[in-house]
Amino acid sequence: MYASNYFENLMLNLMRGQSITAPASLYLALFLSNPGDAGTEGTEVTYSGYARQAITFSAPAASGSGLATQNSALISFPESPTSAGTVTYVAVFDGLSGGNMWLYGQLDTALNIQAGVSPVFRAGSVKWIWSGNMTTYYRTAIMNTLRGVNCSGFAPYVGLCNGDPTGSGNEFSGNNYSRMPVTMTAPAQQSSGTALTQNSANIITGIATGNWGNLNTVAIYDSASSGNAYAVISLGTTYNVTTGYSVGFRAGQLQFNVN
Repeated sequence: MYASNYFENLMLNLMRGQSITAPASLYLALFLSNPGDAGTEGTEVTYSGYARQAITFSAPAASGSGLATQNSALISFPESPTSAGTVTYVAVFDGLSGGNMWLYGQLDTALNIQAGVSPVFRAGSVKWIWSGNMTTYYRTAIMNTLRGVNCSGFAPYVGLCNGDPTGSGNEFSGNNYSRMPVTMTAPAQQSSGTALTQNSANIITGIATGNWGNLNTVAIYDSASSGNAYAVISLGTTYNVTTGYSVGFRAGQLQFNVN
């Protein structure tokens, strides 16, 4: 499954101090065609007696290089009295009708709803697998909003590291080093289907009074010190930062997107 535009914006707005309020309930909807990232396209099933069905998600768990959450119980829809078409997509909404779409995805095997058929989804068959540069801590926190747990927004800070600080790398310290506060732009939807945010102004560190180390990774943290990393990005190049040097990023140079 994929995150909708609505959910993507919620994720990125965490870096703008806006918390995610967990939905009170979530419902699975059946679609005859693609609802699209905005959830406003496609055709939802409409046979007599049809209604979206409540869905509950499991705790996020490791899946390959990412995390996964899935429906924790069987989901059964009312029996259709007539042939109602072929379901090709499902989506997760926060309302029995209308509401905001949080997730959507294409079925591996299309479901032909014939008269007398009750569409059923076994536990674990509706799954969202999420990988990327966002840290496990924040992917877990965001996935848990689907389980009724709110996620707090924060004021972001840029940290400089010699590797992934959530793995074998370390953030710089000492010699006049400190994290840089950063303001991120409002998320903007891209033609690729991702939502993008970026630093809205130039940011620059103080001048190093000693050797900071080899810079090859940037992390976004949720506090000026300690706290948790939100996202970790490899620069692809290593820069030695030593006495008399400072590090800066132009407006728009630090870009983060989710899909």
